[in-house]
Amino acid sequence: MPLNPLSRTETAVRLPAPADFHARLLASPVGRLVTRPWFDRVALRLGLGAYLPLSRAWAAATVSEGSLERFHAEVPIGRLPSNVERGLPRALARIAELNFVHSAVEREWENAYFGPTEASPDRLVMAECARRDASDSLMKGRLSFLPMRLQSAVPAVRFDVPTFEQVMERYGAALQDFETAYMPPEVPPKIVESRRVPSTFGTEYWLKFPSGNPAVGPHAWAHVFEPEGIENPPSLVYGHGLAMEIESMEGAVEGSNDIISQGVRFIRLEAPWHSRRRLSGRYGGEPFLSTPPLGALDLFSAEVREMAALIAWCRGNSSGRVAVGGTSLGALASQLVVTHCRHWPEIYRPDVAFLATTTQDVGSLSFDSSLAQLVRVPQALAAAGWTREMLDRWRPLTDPHDEPPLDCADIVMVLGRVDTVTPFARGLRMARSWKIPDGNLFMRDAGHFSVSLDLNRDPAPLYKVAARLKR
Repeated sequence: MPLNPLSRTETAVRLPAPADFHARLLASPVGRLVTRPWFDRVALRLGLGAYLPLSRAWAAATVSEGSLERFHAEVPIGRLPSNVERGLPRALARIAELNFVHSAVEREWENAYFGPTEASPDRLVMAECARRDASDSLMKGRLSFLPMRLQSAVPAVRFDVPTFEQVMERYGAALQDFETAYMPPEVPPKIVESRRVPSTFGTEYWLKFPSGNPAVGPHAWAHVFEPEGIENPPSLVYGHGLAMEIESMEGAVEGSNDIISQGVRFIRLEAPWHSRRRLSGRYGGEPFLSTPPLGALDLFSAEVREMAALIAWCRGNSSGRVAVGGTSLGALASQLVVTHCRHWPEIYRPDVAFLATTTQDVGSLSFDSSLAQLVRVPQALAAAGWTREMLDRWRPLTDPHDEPPLDCADIVMVLGRVDTVTPFARGLRMARSWKIPDGNLFMRDAGHFSVSLDLNRDPAPLYKVAARLKR
């Protein structure tokens, strides 16, 4: 029987947990078969190889308002087979309808959680359930373009690679003083808390605050899961991976349940250009891929400061220790927090770090990552006149440097031995240079994507983080 969001327990209305079919599957014996290197090959070539072009068509449709002419301007794909062309108006109309509903539901959600009028628990639960449904339906609208992907060449990314001079104009000054490039403001930014709603996790609410870099948009968002009955809980400020829009897609998994079950408050930051922060006409995270190296510099300059702001917020309302961490893209941002925080006021500094599927050689990912190669980032860079040597100029702003000012026993790292997205050898090199204890370094016989999934099957690294937080 489906869960009725308005059904009352003995105490209060509770927000149901998102559908967890994938998490249950991964925790079952089948999970051991899925979290193997074969899955990464399938996920990269067949999964992302199809998903990103579908996302490009979908993103174009979200700003086309049903117009064929506007759609073709956004996706220059030439002549389509007649059967695909006939079905395209129907797909565009479908996306326009889903987009309209999603926008209306999102406005009602924000009014319920942040508006001037107090909202009842019933209304809060209804607003969040409606938001999940509308957002998930819009995201799954990508399937409307499946025939087009199968019968024509839809590009995975709409590239807009800047010139070296354009990047220098924005970040040249930071390059001259890279050690303080990510310095957070002297006074932490004001963070607005939404109304709170009881949930299966304990209590949930959202945070809204100024973006760490106006170049990525005006606002940042974070979703807070607070365990029940814990006074002064420790906290984990978490960054998700590229194109992982967990706030938008029902059933997405990330291992948050396991860390919350250990009595840790979980704060999931929405990365720039994802979910509520998506740019018009772009899919989640596309600017990171489409504008190298400016996309990486913009994102890191925003997310690093936003993580620092959330660390300060945690310290302002709990005496518990604070961790920063994430998976893939979130790990790359977190390690910049870890290495740069030695120059920051104490309120912004984390106590513990969690890094999954990471690398110290961030500057080379545009050429060497299998994901970048899949979407043809090296070719786009070469066409715009970029070389490896030119990209290397920006390594002081993208790569971690020096040993972190944290106790090495407070850093937990998870790597996949066959990871080709953030290559394993370069992550292991960082673990060794940072002197990560053997008990804190988890190396799996898996690739980039299967390592993340394996955290749901075997959450030992998250339990280690919780133990260090509660030390």
